[in-house]
Amino acid sequence: MANSTTIRRALPLAILPAVLLCGTAFAHPYPYLLGAKTDRSALAEVNLQCQRVRYQRVPSQDQPHRAAPARCDASALYYTALARKTTSDADWQAVRDCAFATGDNAVLMMLYANGDGVAPNLGLAMRFACSSPGSVTEMRSRLLKLVQRGGRDRVDRCEEAPGASGCAALRERRLAKSRADELGGLARGWAPKEQVGFDMALQAARYFAQHRRDNETDTSSVAHARVQAEVESAELDRFEQDVEDFQQGKLPRFSEAEFAALDAKMNDTYRQFMQAAPVPDSYLGNIRKAGVEKTQRAWLAYRDAMELFTSIKYPAMPSSGLRALLTTRRLQQLTELDNAILGK
Repeated sequence: MANSTTIRRALPLAILPAVLLCGTAFAHPYPYLLGAKTDRSALAEVNLQCQRVRYQRVPSQDQPHRAAPARCDASALYYTALARKTTSDADWQAVRDCAFATGDNAVLMMLYANGDGVAPNLGLAMRFACSSPGSVTEMRSRLLKLVQRGGRDRVDRCEEAPGASGCAALRERRLAKSRADELGGLARGWAPKEQVGFDMALQAARYFAQHRRDNETDTSSVAHARVQAEVESAELDRFEQDVEDFQQGKLPRFSEAEFAALDAKMNDTYRQFMQAAPVPDSYLGNIRKAGVEKTQRAWLAYRDAMELFTSIKYPAMPSSGLRALLTTRRLQQLTELDNAILGK
């Protein structure tokens, strides 16, 4: 169990190089502490450790090689590089260039803590940890984790700040890999015709999920990236769950009359939404009707692809059952959009 002396002893004063004489410019307070500073013991501990690493110098070979592209996202670049099977030195250099240009100290902390494209350097990792905003408690915890890990576990900003840039994409990549593995296991050993039908349905599900993400989520909010990823993931999770249910014989049972009633209600709701004008209390955000129209077309293509797949793989399933199941879900989505435009 680590205590306050653990962090104090992590980097003795002897590591401070001669660059103390040079000085370093910091755009923000250092350490970059936010909120109340009532815990004087923790504050003193953080200040002491951060001052010990304040003038750690970035090695010359790690310095920016070129100007980073305008509006680059270092966090997104970092997690994209991390997800590749093979990541080149040039890929990591691009991450560093962007992180230095935009002042993304959390990414620089991860690079030097994990040794991603650079030699691991605890002192620099801690310096950049001190330069990344956080409360006294958060920063103390961040520094302790760097010290305690001993080079064993990876440091990941998403554990501390799940809503940070790139974290939603990282979670979705991990979910997508897990989902692909599970679906691959389900379809293993199927007949070629069944595989083709499944692949078509999966492609249509992805297309619809992407349209839901891009066209039916409000991107004006601060957390829009996380919300978009969650919306897309939810659609793909439903597809996976449906296939698992069908494999276990859990088939939807709706009559033709029940489907017809649901279909009529969905069409009425869609027309009502497309004809409605936003009221002053509307919370539709920047969702546009043209985008909803595109998404509706993508959903119809998804429904047809699913019906073709299930007719091949699960011939005992009545087509009215599948259509009613999918229509029920789409009706709920359109109802939510209609309520949003009318401020209900």
